[in-house]
Amino acid sequence: MLKKKISLLIASFILSLLVLLIMSECVLRNVGLGDPVIYYSDSAFGYSLEPNQKLERLRDSTVTINESGLRSLQTWENTDKKKILFLGDSVTYGGSYVTDEDIFSELICKDMLEYVCGNAGVNGYGVLNMVMRSRFDTVIDDADIVVFTVVPGDFKRGLTTIKHLPYFIGKPSGILTNLFPAVAETINFTSYKFHVGNSISKSNDHGEWTPPDHSRESVEFALEMLNDEVNRLESQNKQVFVFLSPQKNDPNFSEEIASIIDSNLLLNYEKYYMRGDFLNQDEYFYDSVHYETVGHSKVASKIIEMFSELNLK
Repeated sequence: MLKKKISLLIASFILSLLVLLIMSECVLRNVGLGDPVIYYSDSAFGYSLEPNQKLERLRDSTVTINESGLRSLQTWENTDKKKILFLGDSVTYGGSYVTDEDIFSELICKDMLEYVCGNAGVNGYGVLNMVMRSRFDTVIDDADIVVFTVVPGDFKRGLTTIKHLPYFIGKPSGILTNLFPAVAETINFTSYKFHVGNSISKSNDHGEWTPPDHSRESVEFALEMLNDEVNRLESQNKQVFVFLSPQKNDPNFSEEIASIIDSNLLLNYEKYYMRGDFLNQDEYFYDSVHYETVGHSKVASKIIEMFSELNLK
C-alpha cells in the first residue's frame, strides 16, 4: 500500500512537472524565446555571430545575420556599392526586440541608397573587441566608411570572451533544449544573471565570474587602442567616425568616466566625432542604454545629417 502511494506521488509529481514545462514553453515561445542567436568563439577578437541566420525573436522582431556574419538585410559581398561598416556592442546590434528594418544601420542605407550597410555590432562587446575585430576580421577590408558606436561602459570591459556570457556556441542540443528550447534558453540566462550553475549554452561555467576592470587606467588604455586603430584605418584611406552613445540617465556625459571619454574623443576626432547628447528623452530608450525604435530612428537621422555635412551622401 505504501509503495503504491509513493508511486502515485512520484507519477503525480512528474506529470505536474511536465505540464508546468509545457505551459512555460508555450508562454516563453509566445514571448519570442526558444530560437537563440548562435555565436562562435574567436581567439583574436573574442567571439562573433555565426553567418546565415534568420530568427523570429522578441516582440515579433526578425533578426537576420547575413553571409558575412553581419546583422543586415543586404549582402556585404559581391556588390559594387560603397560600404559602411558599423562596429559596436549590443546598442549597435540593435537588440532582439527591434526588427531588422528598424535598427539604425538599416535606416541609414534606406536613405543612402548608394551604400551597403553592414552591422558588426555584437552583444557584450567592449572597445577592445571592436578594435581587435577591426584589425583581424577580413570583413572590414572592403569598408569605405567605418563607424565605431560606443557607450562609456564599453571602455571598462576589456576584451570580452564568450566564456562567461549566456550565448550559444553552436546549435543547442540535449533532451531539455530539444523538447523545451525556450525554457532552456531562460534557464541559461538565469544561471548567467545570478552567476550560478553550469551553462546550457556551451560557453562554460557562469559560476566562475570575474568582473571587468573599471579602473581609469583601463579606460585610458581602451582610448589609446581605439585611437591607434582609427589611425591605422585612416592610413588605408577609410573614413572613420566615432559615435558616443549615452546612458539614459547621463545624456550630457557629466559622470567622471563618461566626461573623460567624451573630452578625449572630441579632442582626437573633432568633426568625425558625434556626441549622442541628442538622446535626451526617455522615449528613445528601451532600458538604461539600448534604444527603442524611435531611438534608432533618431540616431539614423543624426548620422545621415553628419554624412551629408561632410559630403559623403
